[in-house]
Amino acid sequence: MIHKISAEPRVSEKSARLPTLAGIFYPSEAEGLKQTLASFFEATVTSVSNPKGILVPHAGYLYSGPAAAVSYSRISPDFDGTFVVIGTSHSGFENSVSDIDWETPIGTVKADTEFAEAVALPKDNAAARKQENSLETQMPFIAYRFPQAKIAAVLMGDQSPEGAADVSRAVIDAVEKTGRRIIVVASGDGSHYVPAKKAETDDLTCLAAIKNLDVNAFYDALYAVQPSMCGYGCIAATAEIGKALGALEARVLTYTTSGDASGDYRSVVGYASLEVI
Repeated sequence: MIHKISAEPRVSEKSARLPTLAGIFYPSEAEGLKQTLASFFEATVTSVSNPKGILVPHAGYLYSGPAAAVSYSRISPDFDGTFVVIGTSHSGFENSVSDIDWETPIGTVKADTEFAEAVALPKDNAAARKQENSLETQMPFIAYRFPQAKIAAVLMGDQSPEGAADVSRAVIDAVEKTGRRIIVVASGDGSHYVPAKKAETDDLTCLAAIKNLDVNAFYDALYAVQPSMCGYGCIAATAEIGKALGALEARVLTYTTSGDASGDYRSVVGYASLEVI
């Protein structure tokens, strides 16, 4: 008896997470992706500051890639520690951590399984496999610029002050347990589908409030301004973790909008790069 063999690959608990947005958010071919990433870094004029954390946008590379490269450029390409990538869950999954590798068209980003195990959040590799641009868009940047680094991916559905506190506490405790050298990547976009001037004013007003790593002031600004921003909880958690690691301030490095790529400034999405140092 001949059985039909499924074309779908079998996915086990420990299987690497396959790219779902290649060819949509970024090039699917290795050489094309390398050229795209190289062009972003070549166009970035900045210096290495080795921050404790960074804010990186997570849209299609055409729109947010240049701003993302500004943040990643502040980190030495020799970094061989662990990136704790904290990404917004647009689908509303609970805060969780995963310990699987991530495949990209230009190589595999290896998971720091020991560190992920030490992070006291629910482990949910199934949620990490869902199509989620906040996490996936970061992986080609890491594979390209930091081939020796590992990652621990945190999916953050609860963006509240309590949710941010839970994530920051879990990561800080894991650092203390493992002694790992980490850099936190907060994956978040700015205001959505508003005029460019409003997006810039709202987003930069809120980011100014986190300058001194004061999470309460940041949430006060969010409540007052009500920006259509995603990933603000990721920013708050990164500020708290950075402060525990010795950072003193959060500095905005650049701000762009989708209008800078499309030419349409009537309805944009904002993209900020920021370092916690």
